[in-house]
Amino acid sequence: MSASPDSHFRLAASQVLEERATQITVLSKGVLDVTNPSAADDLWLASRRLRAALEVFRPCLGRSEYREGKAEARRISKAVGERRDIDVAVAAYESVRGETAPEGAEGLDRVISTLRQDQAKANRALGQVVHGRRLQAFRVRIEEIADSTVETDAAGRAEEYRPLAVLPGEVTSLVAKRLARLREGAPESLEPDGIEAQQRMRVSAERLRYSLELTGDALGTQAHTARRAARGLQEILGQMRDSDVSMPPARRMIGELEAEDVSVISDRARGSRDLDPVLVQAAPNRNAYRGLELAVVHLAARREMLFERFKRLWLEQSRQGVWVALETSLKVES
Repeated sequence: MSASPDSHFRLAASQVLEERATQITVLSKGVLDVTNPSAADDLWLASRRLRAALEVFRPCLGRSEYREGKAEARRISKAVGERRDIDVAVAAYESVRGETAPEGAEGLDRVISTLRQDQAKANRALGQVVHGRRLQAFRVRIEEIADSTVETDAAGRAEEYRPLAVLPGEVTSLVAKRLARLREGAPESLEPDGIEAQQRMRVSAERLRYSLELTGDALGTQAHTARRAARGLQEILGQMRDSDVSMPPARRMIGELEAEDVSVISDRARGSRDLDPVLVQAAPNRNAYRGLELAVVHLAARREMLFERFKRLWLEQSRQGVWVALETSLKVES
C-alpha cells in the first residue's frame, strides 16, 4: 500500500471531480421546474456524490481546496434538499387527495396549498444557488480544485476514468470508518422508535456506498457486494425518511384547524353556562380533518412496512456476512 497518492490516484481525482461538477451543471438546468420533481432528487444525490468524492480524494487536495469544495457541495445540497423534501410531501398528499372524496378533501387541499407556497419560496432560494453566474463560478472552482491534484493540464489528461488499483492508506481508513459507523448505528436503528438513528444510518449507508463506488475495484469483490448492500439500505431508509418529513405538515394543519374551530365554537357559546354539543357538531372545519388524518395514517402505515423491510434486509445482509467480508478485505489492504 502506497504511503502517499500516486500519479494514477491523482489523475483519477481530477477526472472524477470534473465529471461530478459537469453532472451537477447539467442537472441544474431543469431543477427549477416543479412539475418534474425528480430533477431535484437527482441534483441532490449528485451533490452528495461530489462531497463523497472530495472525501475519497482528500489525500491529494490541499486543506483550503478540500474545505472550499465541501462548502460548495454542501451549499448546493442544502438548497436543493429543502426543495426536494417539499416536493416529496406535495407528491404524498396529492396521491392521497386523488383517492379522497371531495367532501373530505378540504384539509388536504389546504395543506397542499401551504406546501406549494413553501415550494415556491424554496425554489426562489434554489434559483439563487443554480443561477447561471453562480453555477459557473461553482464549476470553475471545482475545476480549479481538480487541476490542483495533478501537474498536467486538462487537455493532457485521459478522457476516460480508469478504476483505481491502489489506494492510499488514508482512503482505506476512510472506508473502514464509514463501515464502522454503519454497523455501530444498526442496533438503535432496528428499534421502532429509533427514528433519529435510522436517519443517521441512512447517511452512513450513503457515504459508504459512494466511497465504495470509487474504491471498490481496489478493494475486491467484497467491496462491490457491500456497495450494492449499502445502496439497498440507503434506498429503504431514504423512503422511511420521506414519510417522516411528509407527516408534520398534516399534523400542523390539523392543529391549525383545531385552533380555528375552538375559537369559533367559543365565540358561539359566549354567554352560555356550558358548551352545547351541537356547536361542536357544527364546527366549521369538521369535514377537513378526515382527509388529513387518513393521510397521516397512510404515511405512518407505509413507513411501518418499510421499517419491517429494512429490518429483514439488514438481518439478511448480516447473515450473508456482507459487512464482515468487507471488514476483512479492508484489514488485508491496510
